[in-house]
Amino acid sequence: MSTPDAKRSESLVSLDLTEDILREILLRLPVKTLVRFKCVCKQWHTIIESQSFVKQHFSQRSNQERLLVRHYKRNCLSSGFEEPAYLQMPNMILELLGPVNGVFCLVGQSRDLALLNPAMRKLKPLPELPEVIVEPHLLFLDNVLGFGLDPLSGDYKVISVWYLWNRSVNAPDCHPIAFVYNLGSDSWRILEDVGCFESSYRACRSICNTYTNGVYYWTMEFSNTNVAAILSFDMATEKFKEIQVPDCLKSKIGHLTVHNDSIALLSYQLERNVLCEVWLMEKEGSWNRGAVVGPCQAINWPLCLWKNNLLIEADSSFLMLYNICTKKRQLTQARVKKNTSFISWVFSYKESLVSIKGKGDNCMSWDASPDILTIAWGNKNQLTMYRHLLIPEW
Repeated sequence: MSTPDAKRSESLVSLDLTEDILREILLRLPVKTLVRFKCVCKQWHTIIESQSFVKQHFSQRSNQERLLVRHYKRNCLSSGFEEPAYLQMPNMILELLGPVNGVFCLVGQSRDLALLNPAMRKLKPLPELPEVIVEPHLLFLDNVLGFGLDPLSGDYKVISVWYLWNRSVNAPDCHPIAFVYNLGSDSWRILEDVGCFESSYRACRSICNTYTNGVYYWTMEFSNTNVAAILSFDMATEKFKEIQVPDCLKSKIGHLTVHNDSIALLSYQLERNVLCEVWLMEKEGSWNRGAVVGPCQAINWPLCLWKNNLLIEADSSFLMLYNICTKKRQLTQARVKKNTSFISWVFSYKESLVSIKGKGDNCMSWDASPDILTIAWGNKNQLTMYRHLLIPEW
């Protein structure tokens, strides 16, 4: 029995279309269909695999952007939304970075790393970090990750920064160790020069994507949860840089998000009436205060910026959208299951044909059609579902 995709490909082949017309038709099809159509003939495979087609398809209007939300539940990490199933991810993920052109970086339970293109159903486990011998009085304490694209080489990179504990003084060591992974070579390197990163501040994990224009950003804290500065890592030059924030923000909690290809800082105080300020970085170290939301009892904390909306976790883990232009609020109809603690990750996602194969041939595939999905990564974790929210412009 022929599938709809098979009938569609047979119809297109029989029309004997010119390459330009064929290309325009293929650009309007979803990734899942295009992956199957690569097997139709050599011409179709060449078109769909070309870098120009991959870039153009990602930017197509028909490739709709989706807002994806993941909740943290008591005793486990799993999705609060189970229907309809749109995006499959390995369950029990400790950390999620991206997406960058439709590709994610995942951290598993045992701290194993992988790149994932969910639309292509491809997952690439990353090799282990190179062994580093440190002084006997130093212990590995914790690490933070960054993920992005080198705009010069077009290569995906993962940055892993490890903090050390100095037992001789019973305090954190001021000299972290940084590693960089390149997809093209499928290998890690130790960064010899971490520059200004050698400070008493510590970089913090993000709950949304903080990569933009070839640079990854982290907030930095000192001895509490207040923002002390911002750390950036340039994917092309592989250099760290410390960016100052306004003094008025150093007594508040904050985290970063991306807005219109620029970095923004969401600053707030966890009091009875939450007040949130949106600060936009116009250029490096130059900040402009944008929207102010609250004080309001109905919100828990801000999550990220999406288009012109500030996404806020409201009471009972509902997702609220606050339009920073119209000042209107909208509470999404998405409801979470019982025993949900809070929203853990929020990100916008578009399907992509980008290859994550890199060097070697250790990319894994899985079939997303069965009800129970498993992949051979980490401890063969069962896959969990994400629900996408299609929210109209308003």
